[in-house]
Order: sequence, then C-alpha cells, then structure tokens
Amino acid sequence: MARVTFLALSALLTPALCDYRITLTPSSGLLVTDGNATLVNNTAVLVGGHNTTAEPLKNDTQGLTYSFLTPTVAQITLNTSNAFHGARFSTSESTRFYGVWEYPFNNRIDNANMSFDLKGVGNNVGVNWSNARAPFFLTSAGYGVYADTLKMGSYDFRTPGDAQFIFNSSSLVYYIILPNDGGGLKSVIEQYTELSARSEIPPTSGLGPTFWSDDFTQDFHGNVSNAQENIQDVVNHLYDNRIRATSIFADRPYGSGNRSWGNFDFDPNQYPDPASFIKNLTEVSGIDFQVWIANRAQYGTKLYNASTHNHWLFPDDHPVGGLGEALNLSIPTAYNYFDESLKYFSAVGVKGYKIDRGEEGEMPDYVQNEQMALFLDLAYDSMVGTWGKGRFYNFARSAVDRSRAKTHVWNGDSHANFTGLAYSVASGIRSGLISFGIWGSDTGGYTREGALTPSPEVWARWMWFSAFSPVYELMLGTNHTPWYPPYDNTSTLAVMKQTANLHADLLPYIQSYTNDVSKTGLPIIRALFLEAEKDEKTWDVNDSYFFGSEFLVAPIVRAGGSRSVYFPVGPSNSYLEYFNKTQVYTAGTIANITSPLTSMPVFVKQGAIIPRGDVYQGNAKWIQGWAPDLRLELYPSFDVPESRFTYYGGGAETEIVLRTNKADRSATVDTGGLEFNGWGVKIVWFLKGAEKGRIMDMKVHGDGGSLKVSNIETLF
Repeated sequence: MARVTFLALSALLTPALCDYRITLTPSSGLLVTDGNATLVNNTAVLVGGHNTTAEPLKNDTQGLTYSFLTPTVAQITLNTSNAFHGARFSTSESTRFYGVWEYPFNNRIDNANMSFDLKGVGNNVGVNWSNARAPFFLTSAGYGVYADTLKMGSYDFRTPGDAQFIFNSSSLVYYIILPNDGGGLKSVIEQYTELSARSEIPPTSGLGPTFWSDDFTQDFHGNVSNAQENIQDVVNHLYDNRIRATSIFADRPYGSGNRSWGNFDFDPNQYPDPASFIKNLTEVSGIDFQVWIANRAQYGTKLYNASTHNHWLFPDDHPVGGLGEALNLSIPTAYNYFDESLKYFSAVGVKGYKIDRGEEGEMPDYVQNEQMALFLDLAYDSMVGTWGKGRFYNFARSAVDRSRAKTHVWNGDSHANFTGLAYSVASGIRSGLISFGIWGSDTGGYTREGALTPSPEVWARWMWFSAFSPVYELMLGTNHTPWYPPYDNTSTLAVMKQTANLHADLLPYIQSYTNDVSKTGLPIIRALFLEAEKDEKTWDVNDSYFFGSEFLVAPIVRAGGSRSVYFPVGPSNSYLEYFNKTQVYTAGTIANITSPLTSMPVFVKQGAIIPRGDVYQGNAKWIQGWAPDLRLELYPSFDVPESRFTYYGGGAETEIVLRTNKADRSATVDTGGLEFNGWGVKIVWFLKGAEKGRIMDMKVHGDGGSLKVSNIETLF
C-alpha cells in the first residue's frame, strides 16, 4: 500500500532542491527542518484514554514511527495501547489555519478561535447543516496536515498559532505536507488529494442549471393535479421563457412510504407512470432527473420493517423530527439490502441522488463519518452499475474526505436572506479548501418564511453567484416560483433567465475546471490566497474568490448594490471588468463597485483565455437544428508574453496558447489542433478599438490552428 502511494505521489514532484528532515525532539515532539530552518513544529504527539485527557507522548516513543514518504510528504504513524491519538502544531501567532469544515464559523474562511468535532455542524447562523468536512488543514505558514482516518475526532484552533486534533482511534496515520518545487499551497492540496481522494468529472447535466422543488406534490397551477404534471409545468415554463436547464430533481415527498421514503418507489397517485415520465423528460425535453434519498428508516416503510426484523437499526437516539433511525451499514446484510433496493431508481431512468441527512441524531455521533462514507458508497454503486462513471450526478450535504470520489456537494439549508448568501459564498470558498470542488448552493436560500422570501433583491444577487458557481441549482415551490405570484411582477424571472443562460454558456469553462478538479484536487471556487499566496491582504477575504484562475468574482452579499473589491497582487498586474470591458483596476488597490440587479462585479486577468459557448443542448429544444458552438474569448496583454489554458471537452484535453509580442504589437493564438465535433471554433479577440471584440471564425483542423493579429492595442 505504501509503495503504491509513493509511486503516485512521486509523479507529482519535480526534482526537489531542498533537503527536508524530520526529527524527534527531546520532548517527543517532531520537527521538520530544511537545513537550519524549522518549517513545521509538531510540538506534541498526543495519546490518552479520552479526548479530554490526551497528553503529549513521553520519553517512551514505542508505537511512533516517522519518515518522509516522498521528498515533501512526511508520514507519522501512532499505534499504542491508548484509545485516543492526536497531534499539536505550533507556529507564530499570526498564522492562519484553514480547512476541516465547510461551514464558515463566524463568517470566516479561516478557523480562528474555533474548536469543534469532525462532524455535521447542525443549525447555525446563515446555513443549517453545512456539513462537508475533512481531517485536513492548510496554514499560511505554507504547509498542510492530513489525518488519514474516518474515526470521529476533534479540532482545536482556539490558541493563536496552535492547531490540535485528537481522534477516537487506537492507531492513527497523519501526514505533514510541504509544497513541492515552487508549487505553493496549491501543491499541498494536490498532494493531499492524491493521498485521500479526488472527485469524478460529473456529467454536464449535473452542473446545471438545475431546477427543483421541496415538494412537487403541492403548489399546483392551472390543470396540474399531481407531481408528475407539476414537474412538466416547470419544464414547459422553462421552455416558453427560453431558460436553459439540464436537470430537475424531486425532493421528498415522491414515494408511497411514510413521509415519502423507504418503499423505494414513486407514489402512483403522484407519478402514474414514472418510467415513461422520466424517459420523456430525458429523451424529449433534454432534462435528467434525480431524487432525494437518506439513510433513514422511517416508520411503516419496507426499509423500516426489514431493518427492525433484522436488527439493522441504531438504537433510538430520538432523531430530529422523529424521522426514524439509520441503518448500521457496517452490517453486510443491511448494506446489501439497501444497495439492492436503491437500484429501482436507476432502473426507471433516475440519473443521480440528492443525498440528505446523516447528522441529525439518527445514529451516534461517533460513527457519522464511517456511516456516511458507507452510504455514499452504496448510493454511488447503485448508479454506476447502470449508467457508468461520470454519467449520473450524486450530491450530498454531509460528506467526509474520501467520499469526494463518490459524491459532489451542496451546502445545506441556507437561509433565504443576505446573511444566508454571505455565509454561502464563504462556505463555497471553504469547500474548495478541503477539495470538495464540485459545489453548489440552493439559489435564493432553502429556509424561507412567507411570501417574497427571498426578496427579489436577495434572489437576484444569489442567481448571479450561482452563475459563477460550479453548479447552478435553484429551488422553486409554493409561493416561490418566479412565473407565478407573488414574484410574477418582479424582475426575478428576467434575472433567472439571464443568469441561467449565462451559466449554460460558461459550461465549456466550468467543464474544463471540473477536469482540473479530477486531476489535481484544486477547486473551481478558489480562495484569493490560492492564486495570490504572497499577497497577505488576501488571507482573510471571505466574500470574493477566483473562479478558476481567469475570473475574479465579487458577489454582492448585502443590500444596496455596492461593495468594495480588493484586486490581488500576483496573478495579474491589472483586472478588466468583464461585462462592460471598459474599466481596468490596478492590482493592490481597492475600488467601490456599484452593480444593478442585472449584473455582478466580475473581472478577468491579463492574458485570460476563456472558452464559452452552447455545447450542451439540454432543454433548448426551441433551437431548430441545434449544433454545438464553441468560442474562445482572448484577453491579450503585453505584460503577459504567454498564457495557457487546458480546454476539456468530448473527453479530451487541448492546450490553447496565447502569446503576445510587444515589439510588433501582435498577438497569436494556437488552438492546439482543437476539434469540436467537426464544427469550427470562433476566436473572439477583446482589444481596444473593437466595441465588442474582434470576432474571427476559425475552422480548426487536425494539423493545428494558429491565428495572428497585428498592430493591436490591448484593453489593459
């Protein structure tokens, strides 16, 4: 096992110029040094009979081993007679620690003053149940630490400059991860995810725009009389309004069981012919369909009856809402029963699950991570057996570490107000720092109270944030459907169309970065410091992010339509406002930006290459003779002699290179022989003197494609 890991990690490394060493201190701590410089001070290795009584390992170091697995990854193994094992790290008091939890405690992207278990967060400010998590943290001191376990543990960052973890495990392996040759914290994430797990590339339909309702069995309009007709009503309105969509999912209730779960079926009164209905959605309307599932044996259902008969349920811990206990999936017969029962859904055409719960008292807290990993495994297995890898979309609110290989993430039950939006932006950034890179939020918020919540302003601002998120996911429902009262006389429907269609047009860009997520673990929503690591002003920014590396995105997360934007030093000398393409902002400065509901502060860096276009038809059946259309937006700058972008489409990578020559004021693009389903690729140069950019159609052939423009003035 160790040999395989070593070979995999070594592929990430270029020849190192450093000579890192790890040594035991007289107090039985560990030091990682480079010559005379201390890089990591693992001040204590912790052992004990309880998490509150764990103490530093004394002179007896039996059961402790440590060595470098690769030139930049040290492996520490603890295997003693104690029930709890952990470690403490100390650095300067100004050091920031990031990671572990998706939820942004105190609306921060770092972990200052926080102490909490590695478990679901529950009801909290801004977002309830924002529960992606990983036993991994990054530091502004330049290293990361990964504890390789699914056991329950706790993390403590309350002492400035200190980080501590303790796990309920009789053995523990953890890794100290240093940057590889010039790679910075990005390379720390890359090495961490090589040790743990990386996400699969999702199908394009999973990226959205996705529309859903908390309850399709109500909120009927016109001649609608059941859930099946209600979903079709949504499909029809999206079609009539020319709003792009790729999928729809049904939350509870949809089945015949108690509270619509546990009989592994569709209620025949609400879905008279589910197989035909789903087939029509996919083949005629171009929309994939997913359903809600959870490890909850709700009373009176087949799942509950089989589980009680076979003693598969955890003891009654009075779960929230009395929704029933979870199955102990460590019991092979319980796992197999659940796995086989779920296969009904893929058999009738369902292409993925919204996976809920796992942290509401239906099981003991100490098994949350292990049990949720098992449930995500069986949910994945029940789909991949029918559809194959990358052809269905599973997403969960509760997921830990290695499960990112089996699920993507939505951020839980956001509150439908500006606080919920602000916390969702921060949770998207934090989710990326623990490498749950394929991420989305309930646009407008999930927790709603009464009519016009969210307000049209909140909903519009959130729609723009979702347009520049990996997944655009929007909840409709009773009194919350833009083409029905009370929203029908607001601007909400127009903004929905604008942002959903923009997201669809950005899919070539987003898909290219999902490929990057699968290969490196680097997220699409990136904390500013991942791209501008040497700019200390980026370390605490919780409301703007890089989307990929080309876009700087600054969502408006409070009322009034204005916000200040900081432009990081490092990735670019200046940034161009993306939509009007007239304003340029210098790196290292702050500007106050005002934006109407029909826009959002978004900027591109110098030398950006941005693929956009209509590459996935989805529900756009109104387009006669639809054919895929790809264009490359180019933003040359003489400050950037060369920039590169790896385009991913059709299962293949193509490297696109943009070069500038200041001497003859020219720019050249090489498309690397890009072929796009036999269709030409449109090259769009954004230059001074061209109101909407110089647009050049370019047929690309297998022997490569290169195009040069001369005597130009750039926009930067």
